[in-house]
Amino acid sequence: MGPKRRATRPTPYDPELIENWTLARLREELRRLEISFSSSEKRMVLVKKVKEARRGTPVAPQTRGADQHASRSEPEDRRSVNKLTELVSTLTESVSTLQKCYERLEQRVINNVSDAASNNTRVVAAASGSRNQPSTEASSVMLPTQATGAVGSSEGFNLDTAYRRLAEDTNQDGPIQEVSPLCQRSTSTMPTYVKFNDDLSCEVDNLWTHALGERTQATYRSGLNCFQTFVLMSGFHFPSNSLPPISEDLLINFVTHCQKALHLKFETIKLYLAGIRFHYIKNKMGDPTANTLRLSYILRAIKKTQINSTLSRLPITCTILAQMCALFKNHIVFNTFFDCMLQCVYKTAFYGFLRCGEFTCNSFHDMFFLRVSDVQIAPDLSFFKLHLRVSKTDPFAKGVTITIFENSLMTPVASMRSYLNMRLSQGALPSAPLFVNDLFSSKPLLRHTFMSYLKETLARIGLENESFTGHSFRIGASTSAAAAKVEDHVIKALGRWTSDCFIRYIRISPDSIKHAQVSMTSV
Repeated sequence: MGPKRRATRPTPYDPELIENWTLARLREELRRLEISFSSSEKRMVLVKKVKEARRGTPVAPQTRGADQHASRSEPEDRRSVNKLTELVSTLTESVSTLQKCYERLEQRVINNVSDAASNNTRVVAAASGSRNQPSTEASSVMLPTQATGAVGSSEGFNLDTAYRRLAEDTNQDGPIQEVSPLCQRSTSTMPTYVKFNDDLSCEVDNLWTHALGERTQATYRSGLNCFQTFVLMSGFHFPSNSLPPISEDLLINFVTHCQKALHLKFETIKLYLAGIRFHYIKNKMGDPTANTLRLSYILRAIKKTQINSTLSRLPITCTILAQMCALFKNHIVFNTFFDCMLQCVYKTAFYGFLRCGEFTCNSFHDMFFLRVSDVQIAPDLSFFKLHLRVSKTDPFAKGVTITIFENSLMTPVASMRSYLNMRLSQGALPSAPLFVNDLFSSKPLLRHTFMSYLKETLARIGLENESFTGHSFRIGASTSAAAAKVEDHVIKALGRWTSDCFIRYIRISPDSIKHAQVSMTSV
């Protein structure tokens, strides 16, 4: 067995207790009381002499030799007394300063924990949908005074206990930050409990809402819902108001499920992963797709194994457009109003290089539909301007205005003027939809309604309509412009392209290929 350790002093340190006096102070007190002593005497002997002198007990006189030795060592002892007195005074002040700093630090920790507990209470109450529901997180927080007692009290506080408690707090809370002489927190870091203005929080939420287009957000929400459903099917449970824990293995299994069970295309799977990434970053959970090397190889394998069965979209060229318009001029196809409107829609989509989503809506709830006030016809009927409220390259809905000029073959301006006169005669307001879905409801034209009319028109002129889509007007305009030898930069400007991807829209006919090969042989 090892030696016994001395138990910790049960009583607080009292510097006025004679047993706690230093050797120098005892000698100085004996000199003041005119009690002789030897410089070689032990400390406890001097304590006994001081106590006896204070009680009035006579002290045995010292020998002459001892007196002489004491007188010779008196200057040296006085210097030692002064040094020790200064050291004791410094230590006393250090203990007092350390105690005050510890009390301030403890009070600051209590305040911070109280603020964090109140924040947790509000968050949990908001997530549960009730303001009166108590917070389980806040109730589990234990203040330092509850765990360690009243550290700030002076009772039982000395240099030993101060160092011991400081070491305990350091082990529990990690390294202590650098503090200034007044024990203030360093201003180079932002505390986690800082509260921002509610107006700023609302503005941040608004910015998150406008970070992506409406259709992109809808696609991302679909991807997140599909992922959450897969997680629940896999046996993982998580709160309904939070996102599930995520890992690379979970994402690999998810994309495999999308490819094998849901039969989703590679492009759709990529969009779903982008939606998952967006929502996890928004909720401060980091980027789940970062450093996912295995996932990238799995996605590459999915892309290679899927057969590209995308149908080639056929263009509606100027020739086809002329046949469609001639159909409406010869006789009534649907009714007088819709025949006039469809002619205007077809010509505007062709000469404006419009995407289908720029003049139709997916639902009646869409707000960015074309309005009557978006059309401005020149007084001399030489052109009209159409203001597009939103487009694929304009996700923030700043709007863009295109100009369509009159020509003698298709007369797009005359068709727009006739249609507008018909709409205004029906009492349409400037804020009313420009193209309507129904003659009587006055709702904006829906995409599926337009596609049904388009396919019926193509079938009436004897064309197979399966490969024609709403994008066929934009493809046909590019193809017709290239066949007319319009310069590339002009085609790029007409279609509002920001890159050279318009080249993929140009369809080369067999006659053009034949002409090119004949020209090659004549060189």
